[in-house]
Amino acid sequence: MKVSILFEECKDNVGFDGQVLHVRDDIENLMQLADFLSDAVRGAGFSYVTNVAFEQKDGKMTFGTH
Repeated sequence: MKVSILFEECKDNVGFDGQVLHVRDDIENLMQLADFLSDAVRGAGFSYVTNVAFEQKDGKMTFGTH
C-alpha cells in the first residue's frame, strides 16, 4: 500500500503558506503504518511525538517500532 499525507501550513500560524507531502510505499501492516505516521507528524513539526499506536477491536494495541 502507498500512503500519502499532505500538511498545509497557513501564514497566520507559521509565517508562511506552504505544503509538506509525506509519501511512503510498501506499507504492509499496522506497525509500518504507525512508523510512517509518527515520522510524518514529527516532520510536520510535532517533534514531541515518539510513537503512534492503533487499538484494534479486541483491545490489542499495535505500536510502531520507534
